[in-house]
Amino acid sequence: MIRKLIIDCDNTFSIDGCDIDDGLAIIYTLAQENTEVLGISTTFGNNKLEIVYPNTISFMKSIGYSEIPVFKGSEDSYKANEAAKFLVEMADKYNGELSILATGSLTNLYHAWQIDNNFYEKIKDISLMGGITEPLIINKKILNELNFSCNVKASLNVLEYGRTIIIATGNTCLDGFFTRERFEKLKEGNDFERWLYAKSQYWFDREKDVFENNGIYIWDILSVAALLNPDLFIKNTLDISPDEESMKKGLLFGKGKTRKVIIPKIKDIDKYIEHVYQQYKIFGEQHKNSLNFQV
Repeated sequence: MIRKLIIDCDNTFSIDGCDIDDGLAIIYTLAQENTEVLGISTTFGNNKLEIVYPNTISFMKSIGYSEIPVFKGSEDSYKANEAAKFLVEMADKYNGELSILATGSLTNLYHAWQIDNNFYEKIKDISLMGGITEPLIINKKILNELNFSCNVKASLNVLEYGRTIIIATGNTCLDGFFTRERFEKLKEGNDFERWLYAKSQYWFDREKDVFENNGIYIWDILSVAALLNPDLFIKNTLDISPDEESMKKGLLFGKGKTRKVIIPKIKDIDKYIEHVYQQYKIFGEQHKNSLNFQV
């Protein structure tokens, strides 16, 4: 059965100073069999919508998927939110069959619910990247949570009304560290892998400068891998209780209503990392005769 999926993201791949992980998650998703990406809905987070939206259109064209529609979200108005309208339309069309991958602010999902209060009841499952269960510390430096805390009301809405929710928290994503040494091997791969290597170097440089890391965390890929390839993960169920105060920090534990979510944990880290690299290779092989990736 083909999984119907919408990717809701704050893609800033190739923008100086901004994370590459949404772009990598999109590539990973498109490399999967039995998965149809119905569209990309854009939101803010890594950067403003005015940056994310055109960048995502350009990115989809550069990787050979300009036919997949890209929709612009809104920061404050559900009435003006084309991404939310698309989410509602697809939820109606594929009632009970639609999955959502959300890797930025959850504003578009909240706006979809404002348009249709039955929206979440029509969604099969939602996989999120965001939230923390304890302080997020990298090389003795605290990294503030972004995706859930940047729109508290939206995050609380999704976490209250969403049915089956998978969360790749900032803490669990720390298990997936992609070393620069391993990434260098992409230079020996196909045209796409070499293109990906060249286009990603700026983020490796930034991580080295800011966190003194010889590698990067590809946060968003964990959320989509857990959704589409759950055999790679231990399925941990956790009771969370966020409230407005805790969500200002992205913290999943507060004094709010308790609910169960899935917090997946990588079974075998080396196997997981090599699996991700295999998807890059697969993606490149899919396009070896149709695209000219310029390094």
